[in-house]
Amino acid sequence: MDDTKKIAGAIKDYLARQRLSREQFAFKTKLGKSTVDKLLTGLFSERTLSIVESHTGLALRQMIGSSPEPGKAVASGPKPLDQPSIAVLPFANMSGDPEQDYLSDGIAEDLITALARLRWLFVIARNSSFSYRGRSVDVRQVAQELGVRYVLEGSVRTAAGKVRITCQLIDAETGKHIWAERYDRDLRDIFAVQDDITERVVAAVEPHLYAEEGFRAASKPPDSIDAWGLVVRALGLLARLAPAQNAEALELLGRAIAMEPGYARAHALLGWALWWSAHCQWFEDSPERHRLAAVHANEAVGLDPNDPWARMVAGLCLSSAAQHERALGELQKALDLNPSFALGHMALGWALLRAGYFDDAIAETGRAMRLSPLDSFSGIYTSTHALALLGARRFEEALPYLHASVAAFGGYTGHYNTLISCCGHLGLIDEAREFLAARNRLGAPLRLGVVRNSLRRYAHCEVFVEGLAKAGVPE
Repeated sequence: MDDTKKIAGAIKDYLARQRLSREQFAFKTKLGKSTVDKLLTGLFSERTLSIVESHTGLALRQMIGSSPEPGKAVASGPKPLDQPSIAVLPFANMSGDPEQDYLSDGIAEDLITALARLRWLFVIARNSSFSYRGRSVDVRQVAQELGVRYVLEGSVRTAAGKVRITCQLIDAETGKHIWAERYDRDLRDIFAVQDDITERVVAAVEPHLYAEEGFRAASKPPDSIDAWGLVVRALGLLARLAPAQNAEALELLGRAIAMEPGYARAHALLGWALWWSAHCQWFEDSPERHRLAAVHANEAVGLDPNDPWARMVAGLCLSSAAQHERALGELQKALDLNPSFALGHMALGWALLRAGYFDDAIAETGRAMRLSPLDSFSGIYTSTHALALLGARRFEEALPYLHASVAAFGGYTGHYNTLISCCGHLGLIDEAREFLAARNRLGAPLRLGVVRNSLRRYAHCEVFVEGLAKAGVPE
């Protein structure tokens, strides 16, 4: 590639990554559209390159007359962005039939579109990532050329009416594999297959990216961590669902907001941390924490109405206040913004249960578990699904999920309460007594009056208290 093509290519790559049109770039650089058009075809002066460099940080003039040393790659492309960023490479068509390219391309394109809905994640545009079609490249080269931290790649193989899709998420700077999965589907409805795989991959990839960003932030000196780093570290702590980690997360999120008061995600997660600690009654000021959770959730929605976490936490706060229809509206907006948000599906299922829509609640909580089969969120997914089944009086179906919940998070009394109620309905009195004794060792003794009062505004109150009474829980 000659010098002019290299320079034009670098600028086109920059426009694709920044999602800038030619007109926007012309306005930004004050060069004028005709000058930009010439620039992109390889016609430029040194002054034009100097102006572009000052606005983009690209080292364009260094490309003139440069050539790689034998056996040494040229360091082309930008430095990795100082934010989480990913490129979805074209999926390899392993079927041996070029006519099947449309399927592998469709999967990759849908993943680019879906990942782009995660507003905290910078996603390389299709035109740039698809330039690697048919090329065998090292992901570290991709990281260098596109300026990304992560790469998602995969393959598609079809045979006898079936399709096998493999995906792997890679730390592009080190080549380390972060996550991999294989999906086998019947190839009856290609669009349904693409939608299903896209939803599941994004649901799996997002928490892994959060975790990796948390590890990255934790490795930095404490004084150098920015607001984003504080937020992802806090999210990792909140996923562990324990009082000490919750308190540490609250402190980190407070620091993030002090740095950037307008950071919607920080306010949303602070609301989530407060809401969860109040729900678990870990601290004596639960009513005040519920109030503050709603304050921060509403602040987050005001700052960024398109943040799904903000909508989810706002919806949960409304659900706790028994404003059921408003809660369902907010939670549905969260999923409209990110259909692959597994925790959002769980929250919607929880709110549907409280509102009395038991069958819909079962469907939503079941979907949350399918989207996140290995991350039960310390038993919350399985427990909420079981609670929905309990509300629908499907006790035998609920029981194994409740056993799994207690095993995943044995320090949470809420899991035990639901399990004891379910055992009561099934006549498993001896088992219920064992669980009641274990539960009462964790906190204040379980009493019907307390539970009835806390659930009085929710549709599943009657069936829940009825099961506890059958299990021998005192008034």
